[in-house]
Amino acid sequence: MAWFGWHRALVRCVALLLLAAVVSGCVATRAPVVLTAAFDAQAAAFVNASGRAKVSGQAFVRRNNGKLLRAVGTDVFLIPRTAYADERIALLYGDRKRQSWGVRVPDAAPLYEQYMRKTIASSGGSFSFDHVADGEYYIVAMIHLPSDYTFMQFPILERVSVHGGKSVRLVMRGY
Repeated sequence: MAWFGWHRALVRCVALLLLAAVVSGCVATRAPVVLTAAFDAQAAAFVNASGRAKVSGQAFVRRNNGKLLRAVGTDVFLIPRTAYADERIALLYGDRKRQSWGVRVPDAAPLYEQYMRKTIASSGGSFSFDHVADGEYYIVAMIHLPSDYTFMQFPILERVSVHGGKSVRLVMRGY
């Protein structure tokens, strides 16, 4: 019986090493990308203005086995749409609502993260941003992937428009 426990641990370890080799091989084959747009703090400043709207929702993905993985206790970001954000998001996500694996994008401009808002998703994957000003935004929610060996997250994306102070509720499914 002890042999089964040891054997299972060995199989898991080998599987993890193979996964790491595959992922690192994918990353190594893609060339780094150069951003052409510069971050413009004035263009992003509306994210810090006080508005009348509330942007709220729930973030999750459904695994192949049907089980839901929710954004539980993870970060959710409200990012103002600017030329810089548009370019970064396009490179990271392409035309999908989940981040593409192996994409090498340069580190964000130092001020970029200062011009986004952040909250923490609740136990059901719900999130909320109050006093949101009119404008176009990206919502990025981090989904926790269960693992016995490491803490892994991957981001999912939605685009949202706030107009006339009207609140927006969305469901982020990652597809």
